[in-house]
Amino acid sequence: MYFSNRIYRLRVPEEKMKVFAEALQRGEADGKYDILRITRRSEDFIDVMVKPSSLKDLKKLIQEYKVQAYITNHDVERSIRVFSRANERATARNRVRRSINALPTHMAYLQFHEISQNSSLPIVWIDAGIHAREWIAPATALYLIDKLLSKDGYELLSKYQFYIAPNVNPDGYVFSHTTNRFWRKNRNRTEYENCPGVDLNRNFPYKWGLSGSSGNSCSEIYRGSSAADQAETRSIIRKLAAIAPQTKLFLTLHSYGQLVLIPFGYLPAQRPDNYNELVRFKIDGELVGGVGAETVTVYNYSLVTPNSKKKQYVRKRASIKVIFKLWKNHNTVYSSGTAADILYSAAGGSDDFARGALNIPYAYTIELPDLGSYNFLLPPSFIIPVGNQIWDALKTFTEHIK
Repeated sequence: MYFSNRIYRLRVPEEKMKVFAEALQRGEADGKYDILRITRRSEDFIDVMVKPSSLKDLKKLIQEYKVQAYITNHDVERSIRVFSRANERATARNRVRRSINALPTHMAYLQFHEISQNSSLPIVWIDAGIHAREWIAPATALYLIDKLLSKDGYELLSKYQFYIAPNVNPDGYVFSHTTNRFWRKNRNRTEYENCPGVDLNRNFPYKWGLSGSSGNSCSEIYRGSSAADQAETRSIIRKLAAIAPQTKLFLTLHSYGQLVLIPFGYLPAQRPDNYNELVRFKIDGELVGGVGAETVTVYNYSLVTPNSKKKQYVRKRASIKVIFKLWKNHNTVYSSGTAADILYSAAGGSDDFARGALNIPYAYTIELPDLGSYNFLLPPSFIIPVGNQIWDALKTFTEHIK
């Protein structure tokens, strides 16, 4: 399926980043490319998978915009097979091979797990797996459930209830295991028989269709024929809307890129009214983060300016407390900001819906590791380290929310 598909890593000159990213996204909407990771930041990189038939178009773009490009994967299919063999050795469960196309009993597979000692406590919502190929996300959600049900979770459960949906795209997830490892969307039928699936994270009814999605059902970012026209989306909306008045924190887990993303994603420079509360906190009594703050770096337990010679940093609009904890405890650098400001505009996302439509005060998307060495083919050995990172992040979030 992915024979001779390549993954290119692209570094774009700052003055050309915006127009190049837009050109690349148009190609993705037309089905030419699959953008695995994109950013607006010139110091960062873009990962894009290209099939042989579109290679000429990508090379033309690279030459036109004088982009630095190198191949990180010469044959995606071969990597998938190597990963699959390693995964089979690492797991004790039997693999069930079956063809799934729009599961007729979808709600039997989409489950919400309520973990609570007191129904009057504020609620934390966590979901994962909205994009089928992001396997580390459901694994991390299950790890969090395990931690909450152990003695490590006693303190959190004395303060919060937890609603966790470990896999909100079950039919797509199974299809990514049995047939197409890089499948992103769900498996529902569309108007074109040969192009099934909707990108569920473009299907939520908040600023739907405004930006960063496609009306072409063959596109990886197809938004659906109308807002919330997918069973998975409606299931989340019904459950989340019912508990929204009591919900303080919304977390949706994705991969990859090591990012903590803040609403709103539908357009750049659009921020919720509690933006400062989402991003700033005190270190040693000094308030940092927030609108207009200097760009800061979390590096070796200290905050430094971008003029420092340190190479790893985060942007000024950052959920600094969580990022600081992840660096301090796990030696892992996460960046943060609104999705539209540091990645790309994308309307119809679940985090924008949670904050903008349901008024849940703290809403975040977490893009899990890594930074692209494995992309979506993260080995099983990463499950526990990544789970520990997000467990620390969860505890830090709950310390901060009001």
